Amino acid sequence: MTRVADLVDQILALDPGHRDIAAFSTPGAAARAARALHRARRVLIVTGFTVEPDMPETDGPPGAAVLGRALRRLGARVTYVTDTINVPLVEAALKTLDEPSDVVVYPREAGGARRLLAAERPTHLVAIERPGRNRVGDYLNMRGESVAAWNAPIDELFIVAGSASTVLTEGGLRKGRPGSGSADNPHGKGRPGSAAADKPHVTRGRRRRATALRPVTIGVGDGGNEIGMGKVRVRLAGLDALRARIATVVPVDHLVVAGVSNWGGYGIAAALGRLTGLDLLHTPEIERRLIEACVAAGASDGVTRRREPTVDSLASETHAAVVDLLRLASRSGIMGTGTLRRGTRS
Repeated sequence: MTRVADLVDQILALDPGHRDIAAFSTPGAAARAARALHRARRVLIVTGFTVEPDMPETDGPPGAAVLGRALRRLGARVTYVTDTINVPLVEAALKTLDEPSDVVVYPREAGGARRLLAAERPTHLVAIERPGRNRVGDYLNMRGESVAAWNAPIDELFIVAGSASTVLTEGGLRKGRPGSGSADNPHGKGRPGSAAADKPHVTRGRRRRATALRPVTIGVGDGGNEIGMGKVRVRLAGLDALRARIATVVPVDHLVVAGVSNWGGYGIAAALGRLTGLDLLHTPEIERRLIEACVAAGASDGVTRRREPTVDSLASETHAAVVDLLRLASRSGIMGTGTLRRGTRS
């Protein structure tokens, strides 16, 4: 049977950076991520990639803010997690969208990820353009250079969430069964999809009942070094020596690959709009303003390293055109079969 093309897939498959994303992307990924997020209650969205000292990039915060707005409109409580240098970018993007500035700085001290998960109790964890550690524990940019000194290890949230069951009680956090994944072993027995992760782990006491918490994890990236790309690491390593070095080992339940990571966040929002019949995407004009706001807040283009209103060397007009296409895709759905929905709202 011939598979009917999904317009969202086709748009996200655009590969302006010539990164061979078709080799490690999967058709229908945005739709699956949207279905997983459809009834999300509490969402942590992590973003922000600093490519050089004091140089956070324009890719990531806009996509995070747009997807977060869509989820909040669907009833979820959304909190953004990043490091200090990226806070102004995330806040600028949220302000452009008239969204609440619920931004948390990732706690770098030991055990910070577990405490943050215990405090926020997310049902879903989302990463958009955030570095993930490679097989030797380093964080590399697309040039193969280490960026560990300038990026907090926020991927620890996904490692902890995907390892042993995180057990919460009235008295606080308890660790799950021993021998499961850790920061040094992200593929431990409790990794997403394994029996250890899926089997409920319940601790009962005389007056307390503890319930296992395993958030659904979603990752969005465009190169291979972002949180979530551990799901396709074997494919990435087969592309070239550089990709084998930079590829992260941190997996997610649902991975969305796009030509630009912002587009991946927009693609999930478009798929959510198609799923719900609501207009959850921003407009091309707001896209231009989002990029300009991030640059004004201190962002640079991650490819050119210039502080200008571009993302991955593409002008804001190009990104505005992609938003326009995704708006069409959110209303028309599968190519050749969709119809415009009535009664949508902005």
